[in-house]
Amino acid sequence: MAPDMASMAQAVEANLFAFFQHLAHWPRVELHDDRDCCWMISDLPFPLFNSVLRAQRPPDRADALIGDRIAACRGRNVPMLWWTGPSTMPPDLGERLDRHGFLLEGAVGMAADLQPPIEAPAPDAAVAIEPVEDAATLTAWSRVLCDSFGAPPPFGEAFVDLASAIGLGSRSPFRHFLARVNGQPAATCSLFLGAGVAGIYDVSTVPEHRRRGIGASITRAAMQEARALGYRMAILHSSALGAGMYRGLGFQDVCAIGQHVWAPENFTR
Repeated sequence: MAPDMASMAQAVEANLFAFFQHLAHWPRVELHDDRDCCWMISDLPFPLFNSVLRAQRPPDRADALIGDRIAACRGRNVPMLWWTGPSTMPPDLGERLDRHGFLLEGAVGMAADLQPPIEAPAPDAAVAIEPVEDAATLTAWSRVLCDSFGAPPPFGEAFVDLASAIGLGSRSPFRHFLARVNGQPAATCSLFLGAGVAGIYDVSTVPEHRRRGIGASITRAAMQEARALGYRMAILHSSALGAGMYRGLGFQDVCAIGQHVWAPENFTR
């Protein structure tokens, strides 16, 4: 029986929550898993590494939680990323975050059935996709990620350290793929296996190689690996701009995911 929309939305959030649980293996962040909220804080000047998620507080305590997290990040002069989704409580938390100065970067949670064979067009002979299994390839992978998203090199260096701490290779729940065009690094994708589903993350393509189907090809490679491992569902979070590509791969929209970003008044990276 195919999963219903509610089950798929739950899977979108559950995989994300499981990913952040794995960050407890990384000594550069402090992970706190409270009963009604999960949050992390670090000294790294990037919102991802100071995330708040799985907030489920009653309305009369929600603003106090927001104030506490702002105070903690302000004390370290770091920005914050607050995730919201279908399970977020109270339902108006996004509006409260807006009043506290957060900026919303909306995303759509998507899911795909991995049971049917994953069809692929004829491969482009110039494009080769490989798993990331050593430090040198991971470094090349991180440079592509930064070049694609306009992130500074220190973010890529931090991500390399994070991925190394969780582990590389076929036994790791966090796997990475690098696409090369004529031998040159061009696109990235990550696969996180958690909460019983396969999460697709970090899909990026450098500007000079976009609109050639490479992003779709590397995402399909991650889906095929997950299917071979016995996973029945893949999930991801997409911007409105990228959602069309994922729909072409069999993903469907299942929920809204809010990515709310805050930074201290005097923040400089």
